[in-house]
Amino acid sequence: MKKMKMYVWADPYGVIYGSSCCIAVAESLEKAKEVAKSGKSYSSSVYELDSHPQVELGEPTRIIDLPCAEWNKWEE
Repeated sequence: MKKMKMYVWADPYGVIYGSSCCIAVAESLEKAKEVAKSGKSYSSSVYELDSHPQVELGEPTRIIDLPCAEWNKWEE
């Protein structure tokens, strides 16, 4: 059994005066991309959105072993 990892894509799609991020936890990159398609979408990390843009995810920015934690800061 493969170990789960956290896959992070920084700015997978453009946002005016901001940034986007996609995070998925899975056993492989291929599975992480599948999981990302059905993931929930939030604005400002709090407000759930109806959907997220359907983008083609390429190589992730980071692949992190679990357990893990990550902080994110966004400023205008």
